[in-house]
Amino acid sequence: MARSEASGGRRGQQDLALVGIGSMVLDRMHRTRRLLGPNEKGLLDSIPDFGPVQTCIGGVLLNQLGWARLFGISVGIFGRQADDDSGRVLRAAMKDAGIETHLDLSGGASSLAEIFVDHEGERAIYMAAGATAETTAAHVREDHSEFIARGLRLTTEVSQLPLDATLEALRVAHEHGLATVVDLDVLPSDAIKGLGDQSTLNAVLREADLLKPTTLAARELFPEIGSLPDLVSAIRNEYGISTIVLTDGENGSLLGDAAGNRWVVAYSIPKVVDSTGAGDAFFGGFLAGEALGLDLEAAAKLGNACGAACVEQMGAFPEAADALRERALELYDGPEPSHELWKELT
Repeated sequence: MARSEASGGRRGQQDLALVGIGSMVLDRMHRTRRLLGPNEKGLLDSIPDFGPVQTCIGGVLLNQLGWARLFGISVGIFGRQADDDSGRVLRAAMKDAGIETHLDLSGGASSLAEIFVDHEGERAIYMAAGATAETTAAHVREDHSEFIARGLRLTTEVSQLPLDATLEALRVAHEHGLATVVDLDVLPSDAIKGLGDQSTLNAVLREADLLKPTTLAARELFPEIGSLPDLVSAIRNEYGISTIVLTDGENGSLLGDAAGNRWVVAYSIPKVVDSTGAGDAFFGGFLAGEALGLDLEAAAKLGNACGAACVEQMGAFPEAADALRERALELYDGPEPSHELWKELT
């Protein structure tokens, strides 16, 4: 790598439960009475203690790893970032959260998101991918293969990362014997327009051992299928994916694998403050649950608890780690894993 920054490291050992590449974003949060349509103007509300703008840590992949880290599992992130003020804020947050890093700092600018949240907790997000969009397949293989090999599982996204870089990370992971996870966070049509082409997207999906699509993304893959369980089955069969975990907001999550399809209901909470990052929090909790030895349904319950805890606050990344972990554990009503890390938490 050119300019780089790495933390920790036990070269040659599989000492990280989860390694990931994807978006690392500085979120600028705004509150408004309603989300505007074309040619409309509106006023921003003041956020207590912050004024009209609250700056938060974010990004699909970084949020996932932050929530997974709450439960004590070892996680690492790799990729391209900028050595600017925003990048330094992001790296400080990763260090505080205990996320190991292996970063190329030659990016032009850090990723940024402008997020507008209404009084019902719904939001609109505008993203500037920055350094994440500059990541290449060659960069992944040449600079990060050894770091990937330290993981037991690789997680990545279809959101801001170019599809050829996503695909290369998945291939390197499989070469080293890692299980692979893909978060299909944007519509396939948007991914094709902004991140690559149809054939590369198809290849990414076929490299996934586990796929987490949003409901909207899944429906676009097979618009002729109305039933969500049938949709999950169609995606598994078309792309040869072992496990599908489909998130559907307040309805919970739909799981699909060789044992069939089944729903895991969401937890009820008094009020949604901000729905930003609920799916990321869910997936981080889910992946942590599996790493701790929970079965698919129990891991989804832990994921649902994290998603519920996330929407009770502004922002997606678990900066208030102790309070959010405590809230997620308060909501979680599944079996307790026998893993030592869980015993330390409870």
